[in-house]
Amino acid sequence: MQLAKRKFSRVAQLCSIGVFSAGMVASVYRVPFAADPTYMADSDSASGSSGHKDSLRKSATWAWPTVSIFEQHLLSFMDQRNTPAATREAVEQAWNASKELVKGPAMLDRLLAACGIIEPRIAALNLQLSDPTGDAVHPCDLTWLATDVPGWMQDTVRLACGRALAQRRFYDEALETLTGLELVQVCDPASLLFYRATCEHHLLKKKECLANVKLLLERESELPVRFTQLAQLMAADIEPLKSDSLDEIARLMNDVHRRLDLGRAGKRVRDEEDEIVKKLDKLIENIENQMQEQQQQQQQSQGQKDQSQNKPMEASQIAGGKGPGDVDQKKVGDRAGWGNLPPAQRQEALQRLTEELPSHYREVIEGYFRQLAKDNSR
Repeated sequence: MQLAKRKFSRVAQLCSIGVFSAGMVASVYRVPFAADPTYMADSDSASGSSGHKDSLRKSATWAWPTVSIFEQHLLSFMDQRNTPAATREAVEQAWNASKELVKGPAMLDRLLAACGIIEPRIAALNLQLSDPTGDAVHPCDLTWLATDVPGWMQDTVRLACGRALAQRRFYDEALETLTGLELVQVCDPASLLFYRATCEHHLLKKKECLANVKLLLERESELPVRFTQLAQLMAADIEPLKSDSLDEIARLMNDVHRRLDLGRAGKRVRDEEDEIVKKLDKLIENIENQMQEQQQQQQQSQGQKDQSQNKPMEASQIAGGKGPGDVDQKKVGDRAGWGNLPPAQRQEALQRLTEELPSHYREVIEGYFRQLAKDNSR
């Protein structure tokens, strides 16, 4: 009762300073735990009310959840459970003590801590999930989850379990746990996108991984640094991956090693090993086919070369190759003075004649004229 009076008194105070309008008061049935102007500003900035955040929200296809919504969820849950006043006070104090944690993984941990104060089983689960050496927990093993807590709390626990499974390299189980969660409903859409992409990267789901990374980086400047850097690395690593490549086969081998290391040696591992063998056979076959094609091309090229060497030269073609330039001298008389030009003129004429020809043709022609001049000098 005292808490309710304090809430409605705070509503009246906010109306007096212009935070709530008269129309808004009619729709308000609860007030957040700490409804002071400073905290309201923090909550608004988390949902993108400032100028910079508003421009980011317009360009992104997903938004940070409003913190006050989860405050209302906590209050409603405590009312349904008839939570004692002392527990309510503990929840309120814990929530207000972490009021700066309004988005991302920090918001997820904050909400889990508050839920743990109300529900002891969630508190025990939080301890197990936060211990790196603790066993992984699949939501299907929590038989009480679907019946004893509301849907928003089930989603929060599922997100926390999926994160822990991914951190422990149980990527299949983590992806199964995170499947079905909606960005508009979870308290931390960034973690949902990041850990989905992480699982898809390791499971070689290229298209899905790149799609989730793209969504995540729509709010790159608002994400934890580790999320941004790892998401960019995952995209750069998986984007050039090609099906049936040696790179893909090596990754599949690493995945089999991971599964065996986790004690998973069932049908999934055997199927993956069979797939590796098939891909290796296909790769070897492709390499052998390429080698055969190269050999055939080389043989065909050699045959064409041999055929061209044995074929009589066409009259309009210039023969290739080199020779001494020995030919039968033709009697042309002394009227043109052929071969008897002065050295300077002969060199100039020779240069003009051969300057446009390939080097091996020039050598043949020059050798011919040198031999011709030598014979005429005798």
